[in-house]
Amino acid sequence: MTIGRRLPRNSGFKPNSEVMILRRFFTEPENINENTAVILEDAAHIKKVLRMNPGDEILIFDGSGREYTARLSEIGSDRCLAEIISAEMSKQEPTVKVTVFQAVPKSGKMEGIIQKAVELGVTGIVPVAADRCVSKLDGGKREAEKLKRWNKVAVEAAKQCGRGILPRVEPCIGFKAAIERMKESGLALMPYEMLGHDGVSNLKDILDKSDSADISIIIGPEGGFSDSEADYALKSGIAMVGLGHRILRTETVSSMMLSIIMYAKNSL
Repeated sequence: MTIGRRLPRNSGFKPNSEVMILRRFFTEPENINENTAVILEDAAHIKKVLRMNPGDEILIFDGSGREYTARLSEIGSDRCLAEIISAEMSKQEPTVKVTVFQAVPKSGKMEGIIQKAVELGVTGIVPVAADRCVSKLDGGKREAEKLKRWNKVAVEAAKQCGRGILPRVEPCIGFKAAIERMKESGLALMPYEMLGHDGVSNLKDILDKSDSADISIIIGPEGGFSDSEADYALKSGIAMVGLGHRILRTETVSSMMLSIIMYAKNSL
């Protein structure tokens, strides 16, 4: 749950008039039909924490870009029903699609990376097993639990910042598989700290020359990319970019690149 759109209490809005703030909740598209919406995940929060009542108005988003103004009709601990008043496409989404392929960092850094990436407008996040990753995902129950937690972080961030699209965190893939997927986008970028490496260019220059609205970026782990990974990316046609003369932490790079991309593409 998070605070959503501000609306006037009366139908005729006047400057400095009292406004009410509609609470914002997420539900899957299959839980919404023409007239009603079912809220499951936030039901207990609505009932026991917010103590909302039938008749209260709320905002609902389904993660596909559509938002609904609705009125609560039934409130329970495991589900709430709301009558849809109006629906519209979200105006909060950037005009550019950016997918972040993030080498899995150690400890709990991934959650912060996901949170900030969602706030900055990322479309999707794909964890990557790079050569120098300290944290290894085993593909079993432990990875499934992490993926579930990471997607919950993405949902909460999307609620908080007013996103219409819900970015998904996908299962972890290998480095070469990530590069192959990146080749499908209009512009594929790899920040590389070795500024003397052949092909390294200024990020702003590349963005200025590209009109692509489908961008992918791959970000290395704490130890950076290995030489073999950098060579493979370069030979695969990935544009290698420099981010200045300072070496940035892996958890800083995605925020920096997303900020630059959104600004350069007028998508803030």
